[in-house]
Amino acid sequence: MNGLMSVSLKIRAAAALFAAVSIASMAYGQALPTATAAPSAGPGLPSIDGIFHYSLRGSELLQTGYRGSGVSYSTVLSGDASYSSPSVVRPFSMVYSGGLFLGNQYSGTVRTFQNFAVSQGLIRGLWSFGISDSVSYLPQSPTTGLSGIPGVGDIGSSPAQGPSEGPAGGVLTYNSTNVSNALTGSVSRRVTPLTSVSGSGSWSILRYPDGTGLENTQVSGQLGVSHQLDRRDTVSGSATYSTFSYGAGIDLSIQTEGVNVAFSRVLSHTLSVSASAGPMWISSSNKALIPSNLTVASNFNLSYAGETTSAALSYSRGVNGGSGVQPGAIADSVAFSAGRSYGRDWAGSLTANYTHSGGLLKQTAVIVGFPAGQFPFLYGGGNTNLAYGGAQVTRRISQTLSGYLSYNIQHQSIDNSLIFQNAFSGLSQTFGIGISFSPRSTRLGQF
Repeated sequence: MNGLMSVSLKIRAAAALFAAVSIASMAYGQALPTATAAPSAGPGLPSIDGIFHYSLRGSELLQTGYRGSGVSYSTVLSGDASYSSPSVVRPFSMVYSGGLFLGNQYSGTVRTFQNFAVSQGLIRGLWSFGISDSVSYLPQSPTTGLSGIPGVGDIGSSPAQGPSEGPAGGVLTYNSTNVSNALTGSVSRRVTPLTSVSGSGSWSILRYPDGTGLENTQVSGQLGVSHQLDRRDTVSGSATYSTFSYGAGIDLSIQTEGVNVAFSRVLSHTLSVSASAGPMWISSSNKALIPSNLTVASNFNLSYAGETTSAALSYSRGVNGGSGVQPGAIADSVAFSAGRSYGRDWAGSLTANYTHSGGLLKQTAVIVGFPAGQFPFLYGGGNTNLAYGGAQVTRRISQTLSGYLSYNIQHQSIDNSLIFQNAFSGLSQTFGIGISFSPRSTRLGQF
């Protein structure tokens, strides 16, 4: 009986804190768009139908190696929520995850992590429009799971892409609070039953409120054409452009221009593959710091979705903003994820990533007024090698309760001769145990 009362108290506390951090997250995110819905039979009351799901978690984390020597621990109260509309003409979806850290992991201070993403589509005849926005507020560099925080029990949560794919991903930093925001708009038009043209644009930022990282802003655009060869095969081509600019008084910007050819094929009802490649030209506003360069940008994705098992393997190569550590980098990244359910009660999830980042900044550059090899700011080029992974086992306790165990590992090495402000170097491990309250998904119209 005491055990059941303890579980009940934890769930109530998690629910209260989840509501609190949800309200707090609105201070960092943008206001939600007003949903458009048909009026209901009631006077003046809209009928917003759709699938809603949420879960609440309580976790105990033990971490070694990330913030100096010794061991840190935290109690984490977290949760996530998602909503998707059934509309084919106006598809809408949103996802939120967030929580609180309590313990000595952050010098005994209470920290929060917040993630929010929303997307809205519109289909009118031959035209399709889309807009999406994602915001994250994290106390550390993101890695595994929907939230990007290792050990909180969301490995394998949908959608699989988390903040680790955003502006802050690619290089681990030490205890650095970061805020990122990515806004994307797209439009496409079908010109024949099998051919369409499209265009998209995006704006993203990476900020460090405590001044521990190199802030950047990215603006990019893309124009493309796609043709479906048959029921299984599609080919496409696109032209891309992006520019990166930096804060902290650094008079530097980076531009990239590229052309890509892509091919995708549905191999079976469970397996699909896609690949793209093309040249990319890199230039900058200061050729002494970052000379012009020609490289190759590419992507590869292989996905499997079976009845009880799902898996995905991907590779990407391209230019990013430097992850708050250096001004610009060429990153090669390999990622793998898999999930499997065992009967009604057991499930396992696995995720892994390796990223090699080569800095665009040349260490041997000579700047007027500065000695050879020295820069007017504390950032250098060079290489980082980051590998991280996580595994989680979940056991159902009842219709709404489940327990989980998780293990996460992060390792990063950097060039010793280079200057990296606040870049992590070494091995870190995180052990997590927790309980989750997750009722069945509900149609909003049933409330």
